[in-house]
Amino acid sequence: MRKLTSVVAAFATVFLLFAPTSFAGGSQGIGDQVVDVAYDYSNSPYVYGGTTPSGFDCSGFTQYVFAKVGIDLNRTSGAQYSQGDHVSRSNLQPGDLLFFNYYDGGSISHVGIYIGNNKMISAENPRDDITVASVAPDRYWGKRMVGAKRVIPDQVETGSTTPEPLPTGQYHDVASNYWAQDYIERMSKDGIINGYSGDIFKPEASVKRGEVAKMLAVALDLPTSNNNQFSDISGHWSAEYVNAAAQKGYLNGYKDGTFKPEQPMEREEIAALFAKAFGLTGTAGDFADVPTTNWAYDEIQALAANGISEGYPMSNTFKPANETSRSEFATFLYRALY
Repeated sequence: MRKLTSVVAAFATVFLLFAPTSFAGGSQGIGDQVVDVAYDYSNSPYVYGGTTPSGFDCSGFTQYVFAKVGIDLNRTSGAQYSQGDHVSRSNLQPGDLLFFNYYDGGSISHVGIYIGNNKMISAENPRDDITVASVAPDRYWGKRMVGAKRVIPDQVETGSTTPEPLPTGQYHDVASNYWAQDYIERMSKDGIINGYSGDIFKPEASVKRGEVAKMLAVALDLPTSNNNQFSDISGHWSAEYVNAAAQKGYLNGYKDGTFKPEQPMEREEIAALFAKAFGLTGTAGDFADVPTTNWAYDEIQALAANGISEGYPMSNTFKPANETSRSEFATFLYRALY
């Protein structure tokens, strides 16, 4: 280890001071077991992309810890945010997952494990490794908290009740400071996008091809059709919207005659779709990861030139093959329409 013995001793002392008392003796629930396991790996270093005790990043750490108690988590923090049930800050229990934005206006970029007493344990960065930090509302992480999820089965909130229905456009898993909250709310109020039962939107989940077809058809008021254009959409809830977009030439299928309505849509595919549907043209500065040989180069350029997506300015990339999240699609569609 690169840490000096004195640093390790101080670090261990901090963990003992911050350790929750809920699991000191007696039988443990799964949440307390999760916290115990997390502490077992408190000396592991932070390594970007790491998924083992030799080095963890934030979601690699949570994935590894939960696997030890038999719970499978997705690989990235954004994908983990699509799992489990939303839980309010006031009803947090040890073992709940907490999600954050590092930067204002950014997507999910950090995840930690709630340990009780308004604190979490997480793999933060190369300077701090596995760290205990406050998530109080007035502290750094508390101000950046997007939401919390409970992935432990049968862990019931004490004294909790069924959440009251929210006003149209608001969702339990879209915080007021979430980067795309305004876009999601406006598009929901206009009846273009919908959430799921229980007023859940799943903003970080990948948008599916069938969902894209419906939102586009509704936004552009396309006439729906039962004349199936593809071999695999009969009986699918999105069929009439897929047919509508396909008949206008906005959406294409695959060489085998299928549409694959449940398949996620990549960012370059969204660029090609929007260029057709909204007649986008123009050029912008080249993205580092979009060569002129990319099949959607012109469409990605047009998307950026029209202010619908600026890519990722800090790295000057577009990430064309990345799956598009539901929040990204809501934002793109809003900008194209308004």
